[in-house]
Amino acid sequence: MPPDKEEFARRVTLLARYLSTKGLDTALIRYPLNIFYFTGAFIDGHLVITQKAETFLLVYRTLGRPDLKPFGKVIPFRSFKKLPDFLSELGIKIIGLEEDRLPLSQYRRYQKLLSAFELGDLGEIIKKIRAIKSPYEINCLKKAAEKLSDAIWNFLPRLKPGQSELEAAGLLEAELRKRGYPAFTRTYGFGQELAYGHLLSGKSGVIPAYVTTGQGGQGVYGFPQGPSEKKIKANELILIDYAGWHEGYMIDQSRLFYFGEIPEKAVEIYAKVLLLLNELENFLRPGTSVRELYETAFNKAKELGISDYFMAHGPEKVPFVGHGVGLEIDEWPPIASLDIPLEENMVIALEPKCHVPEIGLVGIEDTYWITKDGAERLTSFPRKLINLESISMT
Repeated sequence: MPPDKEEFARRVTLLARYLSTKGLDTALIRYPLNIFYFTGAFIDGHLVITQKAETFLLVYRTLGRPDLKPFGKVIPFRSFKKLPDFLSELGIKIIGLEEDRLPLSQYRRYQKLLSAFELGDLGEIIKKIRAIKSPYEINCLKKAAEKLSDAIWNFLPRLKPGQSELEAAGLLEAELRKRGYPAFTRTYGFGQELAYGHLLSGKSGVIPAYVTTGQGGQGVYGFPQGPSEKKIKANELILIDYAGWHEGYMIDQSRLFYFGEIPEKAVEIYAKVLLLLNELENFLRPGTSVRELYETAFNKAKELGISDYFMAHGPEKVPFVGHGVGLEIDEWPPIASLDIPLEENMVIALEPKCHVPEIGLVGIEDTYWITKDGAERLTSFPRKLINLESISMT
């Protein structure tokens, strides 16, 4: 079930408090996903939230959807030019905009239109609000993990050597579709286009993507990452790095499978990666700096003798070991060399992975809920390497 009005009221009230502390009279929200977060509706228009927690949804189109019952007062608003008058009537003088979400041309348009007002940045505030999850959001993430696990178990008997990565991915994605996945994985970063996830086999797992991800894949012409026409073979690792989905919330998980036998080196490296992840889990508590997590991961990789492969190989190394998870697969905070403390009710994914040129990708990813007592793992699929010959359909 979608969140109740109390959930939206909590979010709006929290934003209103932030506005007050930052000296902003109102939030003027344009990004559809942020509008959805505060109202429960996707609309083309503007969301205005004041210091008094007054909530106005200025809708350009459309009011005709039967499911459009958002939180806040809905106002048909077809004229962009009337926005200054509307804000002036509310006594607004200082406006917060989402600087991280608005294209430069659009931001300049607001600067010109709202020249009578002082403009400030709202982006950092919303990132921090969304990073702290409510019980409703945690429940959504748990259900997303359950759906992902169930979909993979139902898919695995249909996975066969000789299938292309794309064909196999389609079979898995059909199972996810049956469980409500809309086939779109939302991301924060510029140009970060993703479908459901990555199903990669053997050395294709270490082909770098054009964006900063834990792995890449060959992809297809015009979409240079993810599964390709490469045939899946026996005696090579198969990575399934997919998101689960429930009511807009996504969980992130990676697991490894194989047919036949895999090199002993792959087994040894996987054991070390799992040991490294177990070490990181001890640091998942409120107050820990993400920098400490990041540096611990790389120091442990060096201690285990896998630093040459850790988080990609050679010049392709990526500057993180994890990220926040929620309405987007890569929310705040990044687990990188930054002085950001973990807080209670953050949800983060850790993805220690090794890119071994002669083998492929060897790694794992799990998603965790940060509680006052430590971390609770939300992803539920078994962590062991699974030989698919033991579960394949005859």
